[in-house]
Amino acid sequence: MKKTDKKIENTIRISLTEVCESLKGEVFGFEWLSHKVDFSNVNHSLQVTFMFATNESLRKAKLQLQTDKMANIACSALAKHNIHINNAAKQCCFETEERSR
Repeated sequence: MKKTDKKIENTIRISLTEVCESLKGEVFGFEWLSHKVDFSNVNHSLQVTFMFATNESLRKAKLQLQTDKMANIACSALAKHNIHINNAAKQCCFETEERSR
């Protein structure tokens, strides 16, 4: 990994950790998030996955439009560091630990 890639990764990690910690207190059932990125095309390849404990907690979050809010918060936090998610609907995913088992 190049030095610039490490800087970008660190910025993404710090930003998303802050987002994660704030959302855990706000959104019922939200557990954690992760990300993947191809450093040759960060803005188009960055994928953020928000993980909920149960299918029911994710369903409720979607009904209350909290998932849209969560994606917007993540996008805004990253944009402050000139990292832009170009298509939040495709680049922000919502999953559950129940589905992952």
